Parts: sequence; C-alpha cells; structure tokens
Amino acid sequence: MTKTAGKKTAKFVFDNVIDLAGYLEYRLDNPTPLKIQKTLYFLWAFYSATYGNIQYSTDDQSEFDLQDGAYPPELFEPDFEAWRYGPVINKVYAAYKGDKIKKLNSNEIQDKISTGESEKREVLLFINNLVDQINEINDFGLVQRSHKDKAWKDAYNENEQHCKIDSNQIKHDYINYIGE
Repeated sequence: MTKTAGKKTAKFVFDNVIDLAGYLEYRLDNPTPLKIQKTLYFLWAFYSATYGNIQYSTDDQSEFDLQDGAYPPELFEPDFEAWRYGPVINKVYAAYKGDKIKKLNSNEIQDKISTGESEKREVLLFINNLVDQINEINDFGLVQRSHKDKAWKDAYNENEQHCKIDSNQIKHDYINYIGE
C-alpha cells in the first residue's frame, strides 16, 4: 500500500496470493491443489471483469481512496501460466509442494484484505459466493471450463510448461462473458 496525494492506495486486494490460497484451503469442501489453482483463476478473472473494471473519477489526477468505496483494480498479482490442466500460479504450486500453505479462516483472511472496512465485507462476500459455486464442480469440470478461455488457448504450448498467460486477455475474456 502506498500514499499518493494524501490518499491510501493499493493495486491488489491481496498483497500475497498465498494468503488467498490458504483461505481456499479452509473454505473449499475438497481443496485439491488443482481445485485451488482453478478457483484462484476464476476469482481473479471475475473480480477483474467486475470490481476491477469499475472506472473511478480521476479529476484530481490522484489514485482512488480506499476509504471512499473504491476497489483495487486486481484481486492479487496475476502470474498465471498455461499448463496442461489449465491456468496455474507457479508460486502457489511451489508453496503446496513445500507444504507452505496455512489455512486461514474468515476472520484471518479479512486482516489480509487491503481495502476499507465495507469493501472488505463486499470482497469476502464476492469470494464466498464464487467459491460456493465452484465447490459444486469437480476438478476436471473446472479444467474443462478453463480450457475454453481464449487467454489459456492462446498461451498454451504442449511443448513448454511455463507459458505466461496475458492477464489483460483474461480480463477481456471475462468482460465479454459478463456482457453476454
């Protein structure tokens, strides 16, 4: 979080995606590494197309004030790669392999959200609603769904493991989905 023209600003709701992965570990009924990866992807995509797509007035040429009802433009820093089974954040994959994901409950995750108090409640409600929907889909249903996205298709190369996905393309895909 930085200060700009006397206002508290943040680019991300979560400074560390590992915190959100820890909350998903707590919140999902069957938190497999694959399900957590796809949930992070869908959370980021839908957040960026909704809250992250809100245009705030910049008449004073300063960034938004989180205490005045503004939402950061991104849920967390997007660092998605196109792997065989869909989008993956390698940092989260490595944290799971190293057993470094700590479960965080609702109260603990609220402390990790970089917004004003009313926005914290709204963001957590958004996350919980989408997680409830994702809970109903099995791992490979999520893989299959993620493979339909243009951003993943454009980035995936079966001969390479770490193909970066363009986060702007993800956002554009989901703005289009929401607009349909």
